[in-house]
Amino acid sequence: MTHSSAAIPDHVPAHLVVDFDPVAGPEVTEFPPSAMNAFRDSFPIFYTPYGGGFWVLTRFADIKAAFQDPETYPQQGTLNTSWTGTRHIPLRLNPPEHHAYRKMLMGMFSPRRLAQMEPLVRRVARERIRVFARSGSCELVTDYAISLPAATFCGLLGLPLSDFPVYHEISWGLVYEAERLRREQGEETAQKFRKELLGRVEATVADLIPRRRSRPGEDIISFLLKAGVFDRPLTDDEIVNIATLMFFAGTDSTAGMIAYSFAFLAKNPAHRKKIVAEPGSIPTAADELIRYHGFHHIVRDVARDVEVAGVGLKRGDRILLHTGGANHDPAEFACPGKVDLGRKPAQQLTFGTGIHRCIGAPLAKLELRVALEEFHSVLPEYRITDGDDVEYAGGQQKILPRRVPLSF
Repeated sequence: MTHSSAAIPDHVPAHLVVDFDPVAGPEVTEFPPSAMNAFRDSFPIFYTPYGGGFWVLTRFADIKAAFQDPETYPQQGTLNTSWTGTRHIPLRLNPPEHHAYRKMLMGMFSPRRLAQMEPLVRRVARERIRVFARSGSCELVTDYAISLPAATFCGLLGLPLSDFPVYHEISWGLVYEAERLRREQGEETAQKFRKELLGRVEATVADLIPRRRSRPGEDIISFLLKAGVFDRPLTDDEIVNIATLMFFAGTDSTAGMIAYSFAFLAKNPAHRKKIVAEPGSIPTAADELIRYHGFHHIVRDVARDVEVAGVGLKRGDRILLHTGGANHDPAEFACPGKVDLGRKPAQQLTFGTGIHRCIGAPLAKLELRVALEEFHSVLPEYRITDGDDVEYAGGQQKILPRRVPLSF
């Protein structure tokens, strides 16, 4: 991609301008999580004119510091800033408003609630594996990875699992069909498509509110109806907002973690055999696979003039925090490009850190663990289908596997 020099602000030094596309650049399409490796030694920070222009941080320490400084870098920006037209709670809120909502929502992901969800996740995993186990092949993303978070969403809302295909279709559309439309027909068409899909989720949640108000249960809508902020109950609009955010934020990220993990294990049989031989190692292995496959690239606004890695940023600039870049920084991790399934858990930034750390991270990790346990108990031997390979697709602040063709 070629950019006009007119798009570059006057305060950006020319030697720090790099033609980097975080969605479809060659460093990204080769293997998204390690895209920053091509720049880190030469550029602790650089500027790309892509998407209106932003600074890209490449080192763990600087990325972590930015995540932990919401006053300087408030949570507002995205690569495509208005794709839903909604200020999602608490994702797009900043202190002090953010604190009240997040504190209230933490109860939705308590250990007790996660324990209640695990049987459902495990049941769905087994049912999906049963569908393709005897066929000798599957497309991991469609047949398995998206299935678990879509079904989990049904469970969280107290919907019957018979509704699962609907949310499987919506999940696929939000991530992959919308990205195809963006490439082929432009951002406006993709935005319209995403909003239509999210409208279906919003309508479902809105319909559930009066039903849960009269007959509460253990689901998220019932939880939100009992909760409140600022000494008042949540409004119906707030409940719809929060529940819809949980759907689109949790589905693609969780599916992406599952897809990345199986793609790696399909290409690395020694690691796969370790998991099969030692199923008790899967929780630690999952942490390492999450580190290695950091795939979010979070965009934040710059609220005040600040210096990063010796470079002056101005109020109104934007920064990109590449979690894969942080997780592959050799200054923080020994041999970061090597997957060590026995690596002791260390702070990694796939879920972010600070006040905006992903609130659903415990549930996502549970789903990945169950996905690995159930699949390997039935299909211990598999590989990338001969003559085929993993394909990636870029979207909203993340790059995910679009296809993972497996044979077994």
